[in-house]
Amino acid sequence: MIDIYSVLFNKIIAGEYPANIRLKEEVLSAEFNISRTPVRAVLQQLEQDGLVQISPNKGAKVLPFSADEIEEIYEIRKSLELLCLEISAPILSMQKLLELKREMITNLNKEDVKIHADLDAKLHDYLINSTGKKRLIQMLNQLFRLIQKFRSLGFMQKDTKESATKEHIEIIDAISMRNTVLAKELMRKHIDNSKMIALGQLYKF
Repeated sequence: MIDIYSVLFNKIIAGEYPANIRLKEEVLSAEFNISRTPVRAVLQQLEQDGLVQISPNKGAKVLPFSADEIEEIYEIRKSLELLCLEISAPILSMQKLLELKREMITNLNKEDVKIHADLDAKLHDYLINSTGKKRLIQMLNQLFRLIQKFRSLGFMQKDTKESATKEHIEIIDAISMRNTVLAKELMRKHIDNSKMIALGQLYKF
């Protein structure tokens, strides 16, 4: 059975449903070939996530991200990811870290945005998943889905791509030295920089 929530969530985040467009129960019901009751439940869940606003007889309006929401998401992400780093840094594989670093250096000058977005995700996912903390991992994955568009767009700019790669390599080096304090400080600055880039992208839509 199709996960309607995930389909709609992903379309909103990817911009396939742009801000202020209205999602109507009857249209979605016909599209997914199901009754309106489960569609209504999904729209209510999306409203709880802050992605749509439901109005009686008007459907659900897709909401744009505000600067305050972007800041909140990145600040929560920072707190949770620093916790992940504290847990996982001492046990991360040196071999895996060096392989990630080599990949980043090799692909530094490539223009393909997807390569850089994938490498970014690969590093952060490794740090997070290595904690083995299921709820922590789920919470961060939810936050990453919310900001995926901003993460990908950031790599379209050459200077942003180069600075992000440099920051990633510095974090890897600190972890490789088993200097968790330094690694956390570098990660804190990296996420703060990512937040500012996302805020800059916000007003380009």
